Amino acid sequence: MASQEEITPLVGQSNNGGQRRHWSNVNKKTMFVRWAVIFSLLAALSGGVWALQSLFHHAPPVKKTQPNFDSLRDYCAHIDAIQPSEYIKRQKKLAAALPEESSAYVMEGGPTMLYYTNIKWELSERPFLVVLTKDSTYESGIKTKVVTPMFEATRAVEAIKSANLPEEIQPEVVQWIEHESPYEVTAEQALANISTIYIEPTTRSFIFDGISKVSSGKVEIASRKLQTLRMVKSSSEIDILRCANHATEEAIRQVRPFVQPGMTEADIANTMTHALTTAGLTNTWVLALIDENAAFPHGEPGQTKKVGRDSTVLIDTGGEYLGYQSDTTRTFFLGNRGDHNQTIVDAWYLVKQAQQSVIKNGHAGSSCAEIDLSARHVITRAGYGRYFTHRLGHGIGEEMHEEPYMNQGNTDLHLEPGMTFSVEPGIYVPHEFGIRLEDIVVVNEQGQLEVLTSGLADNPWTITADD
Repeated sequence: MASQEEITPLVGQSNNGGQRRHWSNVNKKTMFVRWAVIFSLLAALSGGVWALQSLFHHAPPVKKTQPNFDSLRDYCAHIDAIQPSEYIKRQKKLAAALPEESSAYVMEGGPTMLYYTNIKWELSERPFLVVLTKDSTYESGIKTKVVTPMFEATRAVEAIKSANLPEEIQPEVVQWIEHESPYEVTAEQALANISTIYIEPTTRSFIFDGISKVSSGKVEIASRKLQTLRMVKSSSEIDILRCANHATEEAIRQVRPFVQPGMTEADIANTMTHALTTAGLTNTWVLALIDENAAFPHGEPGQTKKVGRDSTVLIDTGGEYLGYQSDTTRTFFLGNRGDHNQTIVDAWYLVKQAQQSVIKNGHAGSSCAEIDLSARHVITRAGYGRYFTHRLGHGIGEEMHEEPYMNQGNTDLHLEPGMTFSVEPGIYVPHEFGIRLEDIVVVNEQGQLEVLTSGLADNPWTITADD
């Protein structure tokens, strides 16, 4: 049992009122302190939130800066565009190739129309045609007529003015109105008394059919001889192609040091585009593929990868300069030389050997099939034949892909001086890796293959050119 002392309050009963007043005062002070602490904490919290908001919402965003490629600027400024006098030479070549005086060559808007007349015209459902008729009374040996819808005649005249043709080539404009047959007007006013009408091969079938039904002369697709005229490039065309492809290769080489781990294929493409446009190329395009994605020669839609520390990177890229195309591919490795998968390293050097075989063995007179097989045999003998899944190359000029095509079925077409085409062997092992190297070459006046870049890639790490 508790003693009296144990149950007696520390403050005697006689002072009970003073005790209540004392605790009341203590409680008031305590509450004041508590509220002061709470308000301090709230103020501190509000200040912290404000500071964070200021940091993230009011600070300037971090910008990704593009590398400086000023050394590429105006890379081809010293190269001249095709001069008006060259169109006379082209039409003279055409006149010599047309087999008889009463023959004509018909074409729609596109590269062939540009080649002979420098007239630019987009295709529509309404026929707009250029008719080139052999006629020795003209300086170029060709009479030029433009067949246009009447309502487009003013624009057609402006297009002819913009073509800046020489005085010796002054196209005559033939108009047709909407309720008439454009083919009958063409037959009557542009193809009268023509015995053979050659249609440019890329002309749409309804144009071919329409002319065939109303023309008195024989209508046929242009012969291989006529098609070959545009395949053989002049020295002016080769100068443009050489510089455009030099610029493209140099752009890849300057982009190479900026390809770092963590970059995506899109990042590489953006950097590459910046380099190409700085060099003065237009209509640029980039295919950037990393590691096993490069096993798809033209990429895999929807798949994206990031660069690793020892990745394999393939860049296939090009653009346009003064109306002519570039197309170059380089595959390179990141990391130290000793760290890369030796199988992939060996495959890279094998693809280069295939390129070297073509450059060494190809010459004027070789068939396009022989050119393809010169590279294919190298890769096949090493056991990778089934992984070289496309033709060796394609012609290049006003178009990115044009005749001549280097494939093993093209046995009838033989190389001539002035022909330009890509040499792009590749090895593509699904889910593993892909290697492609591509350079544009020309058959020079000596009949040998001359590279239109600064040289084949020397090695897969620096991709500098062979000496």
